[in-house]
Amino acid sequence: MVALIRALTSNAIANIEEALGMSDVTSSAMKQAIEEWYTAWYGRESTKMEDPCQRLPYAIVNKLCKATFGEYDSSLQHTNSGKLQYLDEVRSAFDAIKGPLMTQAMVGGEAWAKPVPMAGGAVRWQVVGRDSVIVLGRGADGVPTDVALCEKSVSADHRFFTLVERRTTDGLHLTVSYRLYCSDNKSTLGRFVPLDSLPQYAELPEVFTFSAPIDGIGMVFLRMPITNCVDGSADGVSVYEPAMGLIHRINQNELQLSREFELGRMRVVASADLLHTSGGQKALTDDVFVGLDGNEQSLGITPFAPVLRNESYESRRQTYLKAIENLLGIKRGILSDAEAVSKTATEINSSAGDYSLSIIEFQHLYYDALQAALRLGDQIGQAYHLCDATGWDPDELTVTWGNGVLYDADQEWAERKEMVEMGLLKPELALAWKFDLPCGTESDLAEIRKNYMPELSELES
Repeated sequence: MVALIRALTSNAIANIEEALGMSDVTSSAMKQAIEEWYTAWYGRESTKMEDPCQRLPYAIVNKLCKATFGEYDSSLQHTNSGKLQYLDEVRSAFDAIKGPLMTQAMVGGEAWAKPVPMAGGAVRWQVVGRDSVIVLGRGADGVPTDVALCEKSVSADHRFFTLVERRTTDGLHLTVSYRLYCSDNKSTLGRFVPLDSLPQYAELPEVFTFSAPIDGIGMVFLRMPITNCVDGSADGVSVYEPAMGLIHRINQNELQLSREFELGRMRVVASADLLHTSGGQKALTDDVFVGLDGNEQSLGITPFAPVLRNESYESRRQTYLKAIENLLGIKRGILSDAEAVSKTATEINSSAGDYSLSIIEFQHLYYDALQAALRLGDQIGQAYHLCDATGWDPDELTVTWGNGVLYDADQEWAERKEMVEMGLLKPELALAWKFDLPCGTESDLAEIRKNYMPELSELES
């Protein structure tokens, strides 16, 4: 998809921006940065300058995603109504894409989850990465208010069709427009054709405005909580953008280190006339022998084995990895080798604390996205008659993250029980915290006593 977007937007004759009469508001510096992030993410093959064998972007994102969702669970407290059952299915479907969605947000700085109504009344979510979107406008808060996406199809007669979808909002109502283009090659949009040129697009309207209010551009938006250090704009930046320079340096280091090992193998340097010739051209029968042209005057062979500098290269690489961990707030030892030297309790708590605070930021980001998904799912459901207009309480959503570095639920429960024993806390409030129960009114407390404190409840009655 990234290659498609770049090809379509770089063509001088017909591209998406010309077709829509709009320009991408993303700066050239950000476009270069986005391309660099995805190149680093998908990089597998060595170049003349770098060897990306360590796959550092993947290592960073994979570790952070696993830490974010390591003990994650969510649910709706009550699903006894048709509306809440529908929303619970929306929640479950959104949770199913949490990994890919967070991954795309971490890689590209921004990502979207697009709701797709399905036959039978269900809503599924499609992950849209930053490399698949052209941003045509942003609001004062930096959230995109006008975007374009495209979908590529190939017909049976080998023609290339591109569906351009534009989603824009005036702050209250969402407008979606579709245009279909046909070309004989992949690099251009080609000519405008009717939507019914392909069966799958035949029922799409050219322009449709939702009569009911829809949040934003009708997609759940995630943006990394990292200050833009590329051009200072409102665009989100990759989670590993602050370390891109070090990532390039480590890849260069890997290439140098591998060459050092390769050159460290025994070589036999000989005059070229001693080597086997084939068809008038000198050829090596074994890569141990290296011929030197123009050295025929000094016949003979010379063994050559340079001293390996593995220790110095490895030391420098570990320094770079530790620097990446410091830049990104990653706990020491995740990328680098864990230090064997003893550390004070303050140093341990500081490292663990920074790491946990970073993870908590990502957890808050996803929680807000899940709440937004429920609101949007409700709006889309009403628009497509998948659910009724019954109101619901956002507090119905319950999310648990398990025990973290800074937060230990078991320790918290033990402390609350001690406070109850000391008479500093009502047992009803401790139980309300333990089981996530409402406790704001006397009737709520009475319900807790009835369900969890039967002996006291009997005495009251």
